[in-house]
Amino acid sequence: MSEFHRIFRDLRVYYEPHVRWVDVEEWLYGEDAENDVLQQRAEKFWSMAMCMQDSGHQETQLQLLRDLSSVIRAIREENQASYSNTHDNWSSLIGFSPAVGYLAYVYSLVSLAILPEHVQQAAPQQLNENINLQLALNAASAYLLTLTIPGAKVFGVFDEDVIEQVLKIFRLLEVNNNKSVRATIIWMFFLTICDDLKIVFRYVHFKEHLKTRDRIIRCLLEVLYMNFKVGYQNSGAPGLHGKCFELFSEIANEHNGDVYKTLHLIMRQTFPMHVYTDSPQMIAAGRRGAMQSGEHISDWFIQLIDKYPDIVNRILRFYIECVVSNPIKVWKTHDEKVAIGYAAKYDRVLFTKCNKSCADYVLEAVKADDAVGIQIRALDLIEKILLQESEVEWSIFRHEVSDVPREVPLLREVLRCLNDRTLTVRRKACQVLILALRQGSPMTKKILQESIRFVQFDDTDVEALAEPSAQQNELRFEKPGIVQYAFSFQGHEQLETEVKNLPQMVYQRFLAADNGLARSAGIALLERLVLVNPLIIYNTNFVKETSLLAVDRLSSVRKSALETIETLLEAYSNCFALICVYCRIWACLMSDEDVALQKLAISSFDRIVLKNIQPLEYSNEAKHFMPWRIISTLLMTQPRAYLQERFAVLLERESIVTPRLVNVIISHLSTSMATDAWGLLLFLSSRISNNMDALIGIFNGLSSYNMKSNQFLALQLIIGCLRNFSKPALNQLFQRLLNALRTGSIWLGIISSAVNLLNQIHHLSHSQSPTIAAEMPYWQLSLLEDLVEGILSSAQNFQEEYARLQCLLGAYTELIVMVPQDVDNRIVSIVFKYLQECTKLCESEFDSDNERMTNWMIVIAGRLSLRDNHLANSASKLYITILTKNDRPQIINTTLIALNDLGKKHPSILESNFQAILSKLQSKFAMTRVRTFRCVKDVILSGNIKLKGPILISMLASLVDESAEVAREADAFFTRYKRLYNKMLFDHCLKECPFDLNDQAILRGVRTNENYKSPLKGSQMAKNRRLLYNHIMSSVDENVLLLYFGQLKLLAEKTRDKAFINNPDALIVVQDMLFIMRRICYCTKGKGKEKNSRGEGDNSDEGEDGPLEPAAPPTRPEAGEATGRGRGRKADMSEEPLKELERCLRYVEETHRNMASVMSPELSHTFESFCRALAMRFPNYIEFAQPAQFWRKFRSAAKAPRASRSKRRRLEEGEVETHEEQESESDSDSELPLDRHKTAPAASRLSQRKTSCDMLVTELIFQPPDW
Repeated sequence: MSEFHRIFRDLRVYYEPHVRWVDVEEWLYGEDAENDVLQQRAEKFWSMAMCMQDSGHQETQLQLLRDLSSVIRAIREENQASYSNTHDNWSSLIGFSPAVGYLAYVYSLVSLAILPEHVQQAAPQQLNENINLQLALNAASAYLLTLTIPGAKVFGVFDEDVIEQVLKIFRLLEVNNNKSVRATIIWMFFLTICDDLKIVFRYVHFKEHLKTRDRIIRCLLEVLYMNFKVGYQNSGAPGLHGKCFELFSEIANEHNGDVYKTLHLIMRQTFPMHVYTDSPQMIAAGRRGAMQSGEHISDWFIQLIDKYPDIVNRILRFYIECVVSNPIKVWKTHDEKVAIGYAAKYDRVLFTKCNKSCADYVLEAVKADDAVGIQIRALDLIEKILLQESEVEWSIFRHEVSDVPREVPLLREVLRCLNDRTLTVRRKACQVLILALRQGSPMTKKILQESIRFVQFDDTDVEALAEPSAQQNELRFEKPGIVQYAFSFQGHEQLETEVKNLPQMVYQRFLAADNGLARSAGIALLERLVLVNPLIIYNTNFVKETSLLAVDRLSSVRKSALETIETLLEAYSNCFALICVYCRIWACLMSDEDVALQKLAISSFDRIVLKNIQPLEYSNEAKHFMPWRIISTLLMTQPRAYLQERFAVLLERESIVTPRLVNVIISHLSTSMATDAWGLLLFLSSRISNNMDALIGIFNGLSSYNMKSNQFLALQLIIGCLRNFSKPALNQLFQRLLNALRTGSIWLGIISSAVNLLNQIHHLSHSQSPTIAAEMPYWQLSLLEDLVEGILSSAQNFQEEYARLQCLLGAYTELIVMVPQDVDNRIVSIVFKYLQECTKLCESEFDSDNERMTNWMIVIAGRLSLRDNHLANSASKLYITILTKNDRPQIINTTLIALNDLGKKHPSILESNFQAILSKLQSKFAMTRVRTFRCVKDVILSGNIKLKGPILISMLASLVDESAEVAREADAFFTRYKRLYNKMLFDHCLKECPFDLNDQAILRGVRTNENYKSPLKGSQMAKNRRLLYNHIMSSVDENVLLLYFGQLKLLAEKTRDKAFINNPDALIVVQDMLFIMRRICYCTKGKGKEKNSRGEGDNSDEGEDGPLEPAAPPTRPEAGEATGRGRGRKADMSEEPLKELERCLRYVEETHRNMASVMSPELSHTFESFCRALAMRFPNYIEFAQPAQFWRKFRSAAKAPRASRSKRRRLEEGEVETHEEQESESDSDSELPLDRHKTAPAASRLSQRKTSCDMLVTELIFQPPDW
């Protein structure tokens, strides 16, 4: 008899012959009953031999169970060739070890470890808990092993309910999940149980016992989840964690159930496990870090790919689809991202090993309509795929591997998502692209970089900067040439169109978005694009679009803009276009409302400018020349006084200005960067502590014509650093300036600064000698006398000394206001007489010298007249004469400025002469019109003159001026005027302009100046009037536009008058009003439907997790407010305007009938176009409009079938075109005045600051937008 049989015979001694396992179950877990009944059940349990708490008997049983397990394990070793037919079969065992008794025995022993409370209380003596635990564990292990003996199922040993009882011992793991010795022993023993289960699943087929198999899987999963949640509590936990995966491998065999269904079950049960990224914490060792190999279910699935490639492919694809389309609802955003990371991990392995990918599914998922969550998760998965390096690892069957990298279609879809209708999707696509450019796989980076580098951007309509010539020895970043195609991957043509439109997409859909986070994302993406291809700076509207970020509503966006340009300057040092943008943004941030941004601006200046300044002999890189180009640009584009004031404030608590830095800057005063060096020293003057005596000598050497600007900056610097000079140096400078002023040998532009410096030196001297009495400085009186004599002398010898006379007059006018003396009448006579003679000359008789002298005399006359009302009136008469007889731009400009200055001191002068000033708005010279407009603008904004009547008409006419600069000036003026004084200005203009522009204000009961003629009067000016109407309508709220239909009643009343309809000008008024109403039909078209659809302005998802700007007032944005980023949503259409329209429709036919006798073909066409537009825009009202006979033909046109558009995922250009197609009118009907100047931008010089971009920062610093 074998050892096998002996053990079973010895165990039989402890069997209870008449007890079945169900009886034991009843005693332990029977229905609730009285305490006496429960007591009886418990006593029966404890009365069984195998349950008695006799240590001797228990030790014997324990040893037998261990021996039995060892024998079976030895038989089941993998090196055993076959079964033993003689002993290894239940047919030879069942005779002396019946199944009923064996099952009851196992059931009872296993229960010792998990006894119910009433059974424990009824124990006849103290329990041997340790031995009971070991008996239970060994009984479970022995029973599981006996299931592998052939015949277990036939003879009833394999019992699912008993196995379920055995599996209850897994509860011990949860109860003993700690660091105690007992817990460690239990966890270690379960390593053996798991090994035994592996043998069971290897030899026992569970295909017909799936319920039991699933319970075992559930127990193993509970162990895994417990480890992930609370960590490895003892040394046995990591081993058991790994054993669970080994068991899964045994379970996933065909004889244990359909492999696909088994893996599908495990995947569903482990789906929540895919939110863990860290390895379970080792409590004893304190270890917690990245997931180790084999610790996660994902590693197990990946291992199975080699065994079941097709099946695992289906399972993993199922997981990927679930994660993207239907993740667990309680997951947070972070959990979803982790799960998507595992999806990318699965996809990469499938792709490399099986040439299978989820890319096709993801490409469809990212197009999901009205499922933003799916789109976002799909983009998350694409992001992970693009970051992982993956390539099919096949050495054969390569023909099945696509030549086009799978990253190509994924990137194409990401690029298309940048134009998605949903803001959240656009932002996510932007983030994906940024991350791909930064951290993408080698293939991803190669595809993106080559596509962006080789594309040829369309540079039409790009406002190019005129780059100044390079200075001596200057190194700069030059515009690179176009790189020829040299793609190293297949499928590049799929990306070409998308990449070509990428910069424009960023400008339109991100930088101009309402949402601040979208704008920040667009800035980051633009930075990455430019770092790949700097041609984006030159061949797209980069300069214009990024400059506008200087005045963004959000401080975070402004900060991002500066940091981006700073990054680009580090990559492309001394790039002039980038320097221009940097100066615009930086100058605005210097006075930003956010103090933190002011500090950021000064820190940026230190990094980009000050730290890059090197002595000339060490300047061998472009970045060493960049500081001087930045200073040069600042001096040309920004107000110097503003910069100097902001530097003084912001440098107060900074220590970036050091004596060494100042000395290095001074060393450049003798180089070609001298002007910039003087300017930089001026900016830093408030923190300079060096002795500056050396500057006096340098200043004395600035005598050539080219040094005039340097002289001015030098004087300003000396004034700012006066205490840094020694007394001998100041005395020397004082005498030199006095002599220069006395003799007239000084540049006109620095006379004022020179006089100011003399005063500063005098006050410094006086402050150090307080005993000196306060009296008139002797040098002022002495100098004034010398100047009078010099002026009289030079006037006698005018032809030879006119240049000296200019200087002497300038110095005289500077000094005369400092002393209590009246102006010398002889000097007044000289100046006024010269101007009178000039008024007698015709324009052709002026040469450059005459014009220069005349301009200066105009200025001098104004200065002399400031303190004397009589002189001021005399000077104004001369000015008006000049305006009337002369049209030379420079002379007119000087005269207007002088007249404006006089008007500030003597307002009556402007009131009496304003008609003459307005006349210059019709000058043939654009510069004259610009200067005139600015003069009038300043007067109106100061409140001295009211904006009404002819003044308003003239100013409105400037909006349609042929000069782009005049039109932009007018647009900016009206924007500011409405913000400050009258927000409803254009609402009234819309009703009044058709009369006033045609000089027919009398028809609306208003009398005007009969001498004034409207510049837009007459049929020949109809196009300009329509442009003006379009501009006004673009700036008026939709409700106000609809209320304009109330004018139909006015038209009907006016046309009843025969005198009215027989007036040709009145008929032009009618045509203008009809045009306005027709355009209103198109301007408001489809807006009512937008309440329930998401368009460009309302495409932010609900619950958007970004800072949204405050909602704008319920008005349409002003035309001039395009410089600000992020507009508010438009107000919904109310019912009152529509009721007004419905009431007034009856007047349309009456007006038509009244005008029948004078109806010309042109007027008839205008009327029919208006009626057709009404029918198209308001078909429901026209359907019932009366009289029906009149409206019948227009109703039929409105009912014509129109092609419907299906719902689209993106906003495409085609949607915009349909609006234009339906208008079927001339191009000018929908054109705006400022749009005419976009297609042909005038070449601009930086110093002149002609374009809107060049004027941006200067205007906005002193006229901050009314957000």
